[in-house]
Amino acid sequence: MGRTSHPSTRLGAPLALLLGGLLVSPSARAQAVPVETPITQCGDKKVGPGKDELQPLGHGFYAEGERVRRGCTPLLQQPLKNRPPQPFAPESFKPLGCGYFRYATGIYWDKPLGEQDTVDEADGVRAEVLTRLDLADAATFEVNEDCQPRDARFLYLNHTATPALPPFVAVPRGEGSGYEELGCGFVRTEGRVFFGVQLVEGAHAPSFASVQGRLPYVECGEGLYGKDRTRVWWRQQLVKGARAKLFRVPKDDNPGARVACVGRRSFQLGVVDKKPNPVCRGAKKSARVVKKNKR
Repeated sequence: MGRTSHPSTRLGAPLALLLGGLLVSPSARAQAVPVETPITQCGDKKVGPGKDELQPLGHGFYAEGERVRRGCTPLLQQPLKNRPPQPFAPESFKPLGCGYFRYATGIYWDKPLGEQDTVDEADGVRAEVLTRLDLADAATFEVNEDCQPRDARFLYLNHTATPALPPFVAVPRGEGSGYEELGCGFVRTEGRVFFGVQLVEGAHAPSFASVQGRLPYVECGEGLYGKDRTRVWWRQQLVKGARAKLFRVPKDDNPGARVACVGRRSFQLGVVDKKPNPVCRGAKKSARVVKKNKR
């Protein structure tokens, strides 16, 4: 697997400049540090040490019986496939600051990573569903005073304010041995494939590649597709009905690389269009001219 010690070579110029700005800019540091406003009450429940009260866990988190809230918002963990979201157990919950927390053997951030990651509960309250940062090493993960997350292997860039980019991106500390960027946010390490820091489940790592090639993710638009020998993923989500061999992202007449194609079938944001997009029709064949024989 490829490795390079110089960040501007490994990351590409746009990402290297972005990383440099985040790590050294005082203004970026000031904007990154959130203000955690304490609460005193949610509905008819007050904050306090009692069993029937909201018990502070630190850094803006509160235990409510056998579940955890961020402020007054209930938090749930992203479940396994086909399982409903589950509450976080307070006894396994350890806030780390700046919205990050350790739960059991995983690391989480306190905001949903997708627009659909919410659940309306029986009492009418909307809970937020959080996704584990799969690549992060829970044992060594920490956040410094400038809210810059890191562990023993990686620094992490937080792009959650820019939905078109991977929510989090890992940047190797040191030479990054065994870490390979595949393009458009996909990386291969430890025999697995990740989109940003989220595991691409079921991917065949040796054959996996970015559909648009080794472009820096800041240049891929919405065409954040990867594929292995048989299947296709948009970000870390499996694209149903997409044949890997024929899957492509047209460059012409496709602003933001939004549309992908399999033959004349079109996909947008990982979902097949009911009506094929004209981008996937390809160039029209010129009409055949039939010459008439003169008599």
